[in-house]
Amino acid sequence: MPPDTHRHDHDHAEDAQTSGGSCCGSAGTCGDIVPATPAPAGGRSFQVSGLDCAEEVAILNKVVGPKIGGAEHLAFDVINGRMTILDSAKSLSDGEIAELVASTGMTAKPWDAENASVDQAAHLARQRLFTALSGGFWAAGFLWHIIETGMGGALGLFAGHGEAPMPLVEAGLFAVAILFGVWLVAPKAWSSARRLSPDMNLLMVVAVAGAIGLGEFFEAATVAFFFSLSLYLESWSVGRARNAVSALLDLAPPTARVLHDDGSEADVPASAVAINARFIVRGGDRIPLDGEVVDGAGAVDQAPITGESALVPKERGDEVYAGTINGEGTLTVRATKAASDTVLAKIIRMVGDAHARRAPVEQWVAKFARIYTPIVMALAIAIALLPPLIFG
Repeated sequence: MPPDTHRHDHDHAEDAQTSGGSCCGSAGTCGDIVPATPAPAGGRSFQVSGLDCAEEVAILNKVVGPKIGGAEHLAFDVINGRMTILDSAKSLSDGEIAELVASTGMTAKPWDAENASVDQAAHLARQRLFTALSGGFWAAGFLWHIIETGMGGALGLFAGHGEAPMPLVEAGLFAVAILFGVWLVAPKAWSSARRLSPDMNLLMVVAVAGAIGLGEFFEAATVAFFFSLSLYLESWSVGRARNAVSALLDLAPPTARVLHDDGSEADVPASAVAINARFIVRGGDRIPLDGEVVDGAGAVDQAPITGESALVPKERGDEVYAGTINGEGTLTVRATKAASDTVLAKIIRMVGDAHARRAPVEQWVAKFARIYTPIVMALAIAIALLPPLIFG
């Protein structure tokens, strides 16, 4: 029997305050329609473009939380890019919420389950395009340098151009690569600077700007492209999780064949089946809800839940789980849990929750970065300004 999992806790404030890092949406098959997990009961949900991991959760908690009475009134579904403002929060209009989110470099609009996957696909396609363009112009600039100077000169590019200025065409190609590389990061970096809360987005933009100031366009383009590429690769992992959730949701059938007291049967949406209601599962059917066998005997494939490779015999008094397959026989099952509280539903919630929370080591790194980052930036400014002022 799989261990009982904890119910999803929508209070992400504690974890989000110690969150770091950044990621973006997915690629590949993520344009497919992915069923959305249920929103928390009692609240308004918003589709947030750019909400992909714990970094964005932390930012939204800091920016939106104080305006609605605290981060405890916010709930996040990172897998689907959804932010929910609970009914316990202070009242703000949808427009005010959208403005607050926009100030973080992200965008928000009221949740629309039918169009959520379309919005996600558009965001992902834009990220993929900008990363590809940045890499393309970066490669073009490097190839131009090879054509102009030969391989020996190309190797010298990594050590700088010495006294010779970079050719205008080459500098232009690298400049376009920089533009596309930082285009999606710059709004978040600007938001970070305004909030006096430096993060890695701001650090990367500052690093690129510093390299440009020194005339090192190749180095600036390299940093911009590879940072954009790293975010894209992180996006791919989020997309894999989103597809995994979609596959899990597909395990449980949407309806149950409910057995009424008069012996009649009716197909009822699984979410509408009451606890203690009886339903029929015939051979080859997937089980729609967690329950207890009250009549019949069969053998169930529980591999999707427990990983057991062999069919597990089931008879009166045995437990069965939503998403598993009745391999043989006909079972009459009494529902013991609602559709939102099955083992399968809890697994789905835990997968989503994992992207809004961070491991203890990651939390420690984030705490360290909150101290380390401003100190390093202050030292960099001091090193740039003080020597000329002191030594002329």
